[in-house]
Amino acid sequence: MGKGKPWTREDVIIAYALYCVIPFSKVNNSNQTIKDAAAIMDRSPASLKMRICNLAALDPDFLATGRAGLSGVAKLDQEVFAEFSNDWAGLSTTAEELLGLPIFDIAEPVYNGPGKRRKKTYAEISDKQARRFFRKSVIAAYEGRCCISGMTIPQMLIASHIKPYAVSDLQTERANPANGLLLNAFYDRAFDQGLMTVLPDLTIIISDQVKEVYTDERTREWLYAIEGTKIKRPARFAPKRDLLEYHNEYVFLR
Repeated sequence: MGKGKPWTREDVIIAYALYCVIPFSKVNNSNQTIKDAAAIMDRSPASLKMRICNLAALDPDFLATGRAGLSGVAKLDQEVFAEFSNDWAGLSTTAEELLGLPIFDIAEPVYNGPGKRRKKTYAEISDKQARRFFRKSVIAAYEGRCCISGMTIPQMLIASHIKPYAVSDLQTERANPANGLLLNAFYDRAFDQGLMTVLPDLTIIISDQVKEVYTDERTREWLYAIEGTKIKRPARFAPKRDLLEYHNEYVFLR
C-alpha cells in the first residue's frame, strides 16, 4: 500500500463520494467498498476511512446530529467539499470515472428492438450514474429506514425526489441527496402524487382533497394517522427548505 502517499484532488473526490453513499455507521476498515476502493487507490482501508471521517467534519447536517468527524481536515478536503456540494451530478460522474466501482458502473448496453443493441451515450451513462448515486446517498442518509414508517426492507424503499426529477436542475438538484426522502413504496406514491407533503419543519400534511373523499378504515390507518407527525431527520443531507417549499406549492393537492 502507498503508506505516507500524498492525497490528491482525485483521491479526495473518491473519498467524498464514498462518504455520501456509505452509512456513517458502516464507515470502518472492514467495509468491503472501502477495502475495494483503497486497493484501487493504492492506500490502506484505514487511511481511506480516516479521510471519509475528515470530510464528515465539514458537513453541517452531520454535525447537527451531535456527532463529529475527525479533526484533521486539510485545505484540499475543504476545496473538494465546497466544489461538489453544489455539483452532485459532477461528483457521481467524476467518482465513477476515477474509481469504476460497481456502485457507479452502469455501462450496460441499451436494447432498441430485435437485433439492435448499442452502448449508452455519455449523457445516458451520466444520468444513470446520477440516479444510482442519488439512491445510494439517500439510503445512507436515512440509514436504510423509511423516514415515516421505519421500514427497512430494501425492495420496498424508494429514494423519492422532493422536487420532481423532471423539473430539478441537472447539476444542483437531480442527484442532490438533500432533494430526497427515503420512503416505503406506499408513502412514495402518496408523496409523488401530491396526496401528502412535508413542511420545512418536517411535519407531514395530508391533502384535504383526499380526506374529503376517502374515509375507509385502511386509508385512515395508513395515511390520515400520520398527519401532524414529523418524518425522521436524516443523519446527513437534511431536506432543503426551498425544495420542500416547491413540493408544498406545486405538487401538493390543496
